[in-house]
Amino acid sequence: MNKQAFFLGCVLPLRFPGIEAAARRVFDRLGIACMDLDGYSCCPEPVVLGLTDRDMTLAVSARNLALAERAGADLIVLCNGCYESLAEADHRLRHDAPAKARVGDLLAGVGARYEGTIRVRHFIEFLHDDVGLERIAKAVSQPVGISLALHYGCHLFRETAHADTWRKPRMMKGLVEALGARCVDYGLEQLCCGFPISQFDKNAALKERLLPKLKAVSTTHAEALAFCCPACLNQFEVGQGGAGDLAADVVRYPCVHVLELLALALGMPATELCLDFRSAATKDFFECFWG
Repeated sequence: MNKQAFFLGCVLPLRFPGIEAAARRVFDRLGIACMDLDGYSCCPEPVVLGLTDRDMTLAVSARNLALAERAGADLIVLCNGCYESLAEADHRLRHDAPAKARVGDLLAGVGARYEGTIRVRHFIEFLHDDVGLERIAKAVSQPVGISLALHYGCHLFRETAHADTWRKPRMMKGLVEALGARCVDYGLEQLCCGFPISQFDKNAALKERLLPKLKAVSTTHAEALAFCCPACLNQFEVGQGGAGDLAADVVRYPCVHVLELLALALGMPATELCLDFRSAATKDFFECFWG
């Protein structure tokens, strides 16, 4: 049986160190040994880079997979975008012999070799299926008794072996509810946060993606927004603060990551979540409920 290794990605450790700290606390508290993957790189980013040089994009993903294979560890991925890049690269290389041969030539230049011997798991899937909601619920010492609107993120709907694209979003909802939270529906759960668009047209990303979601959430009794993707979380935190007059009549919601909620529910003090890196609304929210 393979070991488990974290794939942290770029955004999470560099922008949200508190979420990384929360992940480590959660896995330790649940008794799951998860090693660090030494030498990993960007996944790479799945939207733009994949349109520029497909084989090189696959090769970068394959190198990360090869590192995990060398360590004998399945990957537990903490970012939706990283999950899509790595899972789809693994699927493509397992089923497309010509692509695997081309990528193999590129990997040989850096002394790496992809064999297809490990699994790529989103942390939501791993916690739901391998750990189990019952075990997690029993470990909760501080139930999360709040109402949350969930933003799943586009990449959480990606599947390589299942026809049901709502499989992992349902897992996320079940996981949050196992902590004691109440999930509210707002009708635009599948709408993109706008992060990819914001790289080219910030105003369009705000007006056509972020603000419609916020306005829909404002019709509910949600107290905060919950995410499992650091890029989506960043888009909401930064976007709400930078929308100016566009969001004059919109509530500014606290933004929390599922792993932060898990860590808090399992007894981690909010002071260990590096809150100085977060928006004022989010920091105040954490300090109010778990200060």
